Amino acid sequence: MKRRAPGVLYAVLAVSIALNLAAAGYLGVTRFHSRTPPRTVETTIGFISSRYPPSVGAVIREKLEARRDELTQALQEMKEARRATRDTMSQAPLDRAQIDAAFANARVKAANFQKVIHEAITEALPGVPEADRAKIDRDPD
Repeated sequence: MKRRAPGVLYAVLAVSIALNLAAAGYLGVTRFHSRTPPRTVETTIGFISSRYPPSVGAVIREKLEARRDELTQALQEMKEARRATRDTMSQAPLDRAQIDAAFANARVKAANFQKVIHEAITEALPGVPEADRAKIDRDPD
């Protein structure tokens, strides 16, 4: 029986370990990496109110909740416009004018959705003490 050199055995072991680590990393990233959940009115309200100091966010949440029906409708219209845009892009034959119109409609619906949010924030701010408003983060973006 011929004996193999220990260097070859170590090389095979190193390659095996590297492949196993690569496979485990791939599975970890693809399986356990959560995708962004679909946008809902609740996630929108939660996200927006969490971007402000707690005292400000609570008042903004209250105003957004008061506009829940309006926010729901605007979100649904925005989603439908985006779906229509994707449908238009996949049609054959490709019609640039229809795609441009679909994008324009999607922009209008997105702006309407933002408008509801911005109006709720604007309504909330007068009820927030100046000291609390001063704590609002001033990100450079």
